[in-house]
Amino acid sequence: MTGLCVCWVVLSILASILACTGFYLPYWIQGKLLGKADAYFNSFRRCNYPRIRTPTSTPEIVYECARYSSFWDIPSPWWQASTLTICLGLAVAMIGALTLLAAASSFLPHTLKRPKHTKILGSLQLLAATMISGGLVMYPVGWDNREVRESCGKGANVYNLGECSISWSGYLLVGAVALLLLCFSLSFCAARHAPGKTSHATSSHDDPLRI
Repeated sequence: MTGLCVCWVVLSILASILACTGFYLPYWIQGKLLGKADAYFNSFRRCNYPRIRTPTSTPEIVYECARYSSFWDIPSPWWQASTLTICLGLAVAMIGALTLLAAASSFLPHTLKRPKHTKILGSLQLLAATMISGGLVMYPVGWDNREVRESCGKGANVYNLGECSISWSGYLLVGAVALLLLCFSLSFCAARHAPGKTSHATSSHDDPLRI
């Protein structure tokens, strides 16, 4: 493999790791719950959330990170859509990264030697970046739900975090998208440098054996 292909493979694997880590960890946004504990959310998990045992009891804070009990318990349909879209994007990114890793490990030796194959893999990475970006764009539309307002104040609304702020695992996803776009560019560079079929035909007047 050329150095360009090695760089492409390494960045593809790194992008997939960053995307999966950023998606799973619930530190997308940070707020303050009941003025006491830091609260964190992503599209399907949360850290430090209120629990009411009986209708007349005072809310207590559960200090743990957990996903919602079911997909339909996610408090916003936009968060549900964001979860599904990013999941699909991660799956596409992982398929591309694993295929490249297999090619680098000689399990698929011809994958990186054909321009058509490298362009297909690059297009998969562009699709993954687009889907993850789409999920990230959908996520702020759901900031008007009750749970966010409990931690971010009543001013929280669509694309308005109120008193909350973006946290660090959200930036991991943004970084993963940037790397996937870079990998898409590298795939076309690799396609240009892929070895093509060359013709070794010799003209009749250059053949020393022909009289």
